[in-house]
Amino acid sequence: MRSCTHLLILFLLPATLHGQSNSKGASSPVVVGELKSVEGNQFKVLQGGELLRKLVLRPKSHVHYVGMHDKAAHHPVAGYGVKAKVEKDGSIKSILFTQPIGKMVPLGERRLMMSERELFEKIDEDRNGMVSYVEFARSIYHSPKHGPDGFRKYDRDGDGGLNQEEFNRSLSTVAWWKFSRKQSADWIANADEDDNGKLTLDEFKAICTSGNHIDNVFRRTDKDKSGDLSGTEVTAYIESITKKM
Repeated sequence: MRSCTHLLILFLLPATLHGQSNSKGASSPVVVGELKSVEGNQFKVLQGGELLRKLVLRPKSHVHYVGMHDKAAHHPVAGYGVKAKVEKDGSIKSILFTQPIGKMVPLGERRLMMSERELFEKIDEDRNGMVSYVEFARSIYHSPKHGPDGFRKYDRDGDGGLNQEEFNRSLSTVAWWKFSRKQSADWIANADEDDNGKLTLDEFKAICTSGNHIDNVFRRTDKDKSGDLSGTEVTAYIESITKKM
């Protein structure tokens, strides 16, 4: 593995249970937030919990209901999560709706020892044989900005839920799951090309899960400001991902 894993659609940030939107400003072309009201073809969305944006549905707008196998739920409802790509005038190019996540259900450190099958059975709360977007977001990974896209990508049959095979594929992109499959020493050894026990920035890219933010993550991880990462520093980075609930 010689390139930084790019996490989903779904999952392009260090995977934690609670993700935050980085959709900012009244002119942002990406709106991530909560649907507050629906009036005809106009939606009011609370962006990032701070800014109320008015979006307009047009005949050519693409509308998707993510993780909803019940077709009766396929209409805009106040409280739904929203990720929309918009024009400058607020016209919607595409919009994804997700049902409210509600209370998170963290699985604790025991999740690091579970198999794919055990995790699937644990979070399939309604025992319908597939994992919904809400179930996945509550316990595995939640990112209002990246999660909906990722879920759609891995729901290959488009039935609104992940079967075991689809779940396994999506899980393989989640940072805490990836790192929990091997010991920290193994990750370090795999990335340490010159076998000096330390990782340069280029070597760190082989295991980093932070996409375009690698430089910043490297600087934060380099606690002693030495310009490379010791085994202790890399282990701390890995644990910051696997142990965070």
